[in-house]
Amino acid sequence: MRVTKHYYLTMTLCATAVISSGCGQQQSVTPASTEVVSINSTVDSNEIKKSVNDQRLYRAITLDNKLEVVLVSDPSIEKSAAALSVGVGSYQEPAEFGGLAHYLEHMLFLGTKSYPEVGDYTKFVIKNGGSLNAYTQLDHTNYMIAVNNAAYDEALARFSGFFYEPILDATYADKERNAVHSEWSMKGPNDYVIMGALDGVTLNQSHPISQFNWGNLNSLSDKGERTLQKELLAFYDKYYSANLMKATLISNRSLDEMEKLAHKHFSKVINKDVEKPVITTLASTDKEAGKLIRYLPQTEINQLQVKFVIDNNIKQFEVKPNKFLTHLISSEMPDTLAARLRQLGLIENLYAYAEPDKYGSQGSFIIHADLTADGLKNRELVVGTIFKYLSLLQQKGVDERYFKEIKQSLDNDFRFVEKYNDYAYAMRIAAGLQKYPAQSVLSSGFDYARFDADAVNQVLSQLTVDNARVLYIDKDQPVDTDMENFKGRYKVEPIDEEMSDSWLAQVTSIELGLPSVNRMMPENFDVVTAKYSSPKLIVNSEESEVYLTHSQLFSQPKGYFALKLNSGVDKISAKQQVMAQLLMKSWRNNVLPEVKGEARAAGIYLGVWIENGLSAWVSGFTDKQPALLKTVLTQLQSASITDVELQNLKAALEAELRSNQKQIVIQQSFNAFNKLVNSDQFEDASLLAQIDSITTESLLAFKNELFKNGKPRVFAYGNYQEEQLATTVKQVVNLLPQERVIEPTYFSPLIDLTSKSIVNLQADIDMTDVGLVDAKFTELTPKTAATAMVLQNLLQPSAFNQLRTEEQLGYSVGFYSQRMREHVSMAMYIQSPVKGPDALLTRFNAFKNQFSKELSTTTSDSIAAIKDSVLVGLTQPPKNIQEEARPSYKDWLEYKTDFVSHEQLIAAVKQVTLEDVQALFVELAAEDKLARVVVQLRGTEFKDSKFADFSQQKKVVSIDEFHQQKL
Repeated sequence: MRVTKHYYLTMTLCATAVISSGCGQQQSVTPASTEVVSINSTVDSNEIKKSVNDQRLYRAITLDNKLEVVLVSDPSIEKSAAALSVGVGSYQEPAEFGGLAHYLEHMLFLGTKSYPEVGDYTKFVIKNGGSLNAYTQLDHTNYMIAVNNAAYDEALARFSGFFYEPILDATYADKERNAVHSEWSMKGPNDYVIMGALDGVTLNQSHPISQFNWGNLNSLSDKGERTLQKELLAFYDKYYSANLMKATLISNRSLDEMEKLAHKHFSKVINKDVEKPVITTLASTDKEAGKLIRYLPQTEINQLQVKFVIDNNIKQFEVKPNKFLTHLISSEMPDTLAARLRQLGLIENLYAYAEPDKYGSQGSFIIHADLTADGLKNRELVVGTIFKYLSLLQQKGVDERYFKEIKQSLDNDFRFVEKYNDYAYAMRIAAGLQKYPAQSVLSSGFDYARFDADAVNQVLSQLTVDNARVLYIDKDQPVDTDMENFKGRYKVEPIDEEMSDSWLAQVTSIELGLPSVNRMMPENFDVVTAKYSSPKLIVNSEESEVYLTHSQLFSQPKGYFALKLNSGVDKISAKQQVMAQLLMKSWRNNVLPEVKGEARAAGIYLGVWIENGLSAWVSGFTDKQPALLKTVLTQLQSASITDVELQNLKAALEAELRSNQKQIVIQQSFNAFNKLVNSDQFEDASLLAQIDSITTESLLAFKNELFKNGKPRVFAYGNYQEEQLATTVKQVVNLLPQERVIEPTYFSPLIDLTSKSIVNLQADIDMTDVGLVDAKFTELTPKTAATAMVLQNLLQPSAFNQLRTEEQLGYSVGFYSQRMREHVSMAMYIQSPVKGPDALLTRFNAFKNQFSKELSTTTSDSIAAIKDSVLVGLTQPPKNIQEEARPSYKDWLEYKTDFVSHEQLIAAVKQVTLEDVQALFVELAAEDKLARVVVQLRGTEFKDSKFADFSQQKKVVSIDEFHQQKL
């Protein structure tokens, strides 16, 4: 399903591991939270079901204009949020104007009658520490905003105007058409986008899924007397009606206060009593079912998808037939479908998922498999095994014991609910209200009222060969049809009796079994007494180092446990890096799936990775964490690798590295930037050259080096008792090789970022657009980091408005600041389909000159307001254990064991002055004040355009050669 997200305000260069925990057991709110107040609105008599541990208050109301609103009161939060979903999306747009719903979403951000200035909305939100975004899906469109509490009333005034007084100024039509076109141009080459569109061209052409819904300059153009502007206004006037809208308000205010705000701002939305659009046309008929679809991907992916169009059963969310089946199909327990196919060396990954109302009239059920090289050669065997397992489920799988296990997992999750970002929470609730009654909008994903074998069997009866659409996806597929708006090519063939018989004939000797009982389900939910409010070194010996912190805000039987064996073993050479990637692939394919899947179903999450040594973490319920960690470490060390498996791993890695050249250009730009700045990184070509040299013996030797290098360091945060934790760590250490190599801490060395010269990477790429990152570096101190944060909040909205909205240089464009070890980096970035690299850098410079004038007129009061917003973000209470632990965990990773970085940054932000910001920008804008790294990637449409050159530069055409010169 297409989801387009707009108005990106920041971009980071590195991924942060996110450990999420689920929600919990249903519990009604107190009577006070549904009290009727004296505002002329309707309050539902039924209470919203929430977790017993959810202390927020909820109320569902329906305004006089029939706009339904869920109010959420949380006195602890520092930022308030709102979201409003409209029950129309791409399905409702006219076929001749593909992308119209998406285009309208863009246009609404460009001003209202009360706030007409273009870009003012974004500036207001950023100034008040907020976030804004929107997305268009097939069946609904969702708009979101979050700001500091004090700005909430004005934010709602600005936000609500989208829905009753937008300007929709035709003056900006071409600019936003270009914005939509740029997004299509940026994301269109992505295989997953193309495969989403492939769904449309291979299903019923009378169903709106067949329409082009991304939008580009061609589809969003006048068609004779039917002009784009007329269609835009007609679409808005017809569908943007209060009775099709669902809103969420989340604030520190009381429910009564928020109800007044809802009435004040959203009662202005006109109710046109539009009948909610219902899709009655079938997405799949007998004509479209029973088909083999061959797709030739842009990248070297080897996949198999078995897709079924099923009856729309979204109203059965309380008995969850789809969840029951996806749980069994995705299981990694011994003898199950995924486990057996892994054992045969045929898959890297297999899972099932369902979208019960994807097509409106019908839903979707998909089994997805990533194939190994052997799996690619034996794809028919994989298909046959899938259908054999579905047959086994029909015979023996509809068993109440699985219901009990799934229900226990969901109940545990819902009982011990953890809060998360209120902006995302508002978005989720507003979207959910389009599908579920308000009383169940929080619990719909967790409700499991009873075992309904008939409901499960009804879905199973549709998972047949006759109803299947089987997709073969790889570079060798014979195809015969071009897609109109995408580069994809495909071919459709009927699945005849001979083909289906051949699939099943190949699997007669393959034995399959149903999942066994989950051994990881938590049994002990006791919570330890909080003793350490900051990281305490409880073990400091030659063999290990352990820091423990207890949560001060969340009394839950959950915690986060990280183990790191720091070393440079995986960074010594390109060959070592290749072995690290091959080993991780082996573990992900053959060791981790069973234990991770079982643990995840029990509410425990596991991660293992190789980066500057070996690292592992577990989070969630703490009861079975020690057993899980010991099991994993034992299995990782004892796992063997066969020659056949290694060949599959090599083929997969080769395909992955070659496919990097087909990534979205802005992603390639940041990948190149990271490889350039970190001097222990190697280009993909160097990694590819080493793959053939790896043997099973060398890979196993590398694995042994990983485990025997580095002192075991542990960071534990949450529900851990001191003595028990020390015992667990000792048991873990005893599982490791006893003769250990303890060397100084290894950090990836950065290139010289102190000299004033310019490191200038210039490269041609096999994509159409241009990618550009222009970064400056200054020394990291609390003051520079704080000043850069304030500057970012000033500069980013101006850059976005000028370069993206006004000049339409690209969809992904902006400015960010980020701490990188001893430095603060500040960078402008863009992916552009309209200008070459030199021209883009010229535009960057022109913008900086323009912003310099803007900054010269900025007042101290404006800086004070931005500082307050930054401080709210830094000091607001964490919403869960993960957020609470994050500042200490970051310091632990960087060996900053005084654990004061966060407090120092807060103190520094308070001291930032207008003069500090102006001085930092002067250095940023100057050509010779700071170290500079420029990455220019030139796409095929701009092969005749100039690269930018500089007088004092170190031109880089090969990252590896550049790094070698620096050694």
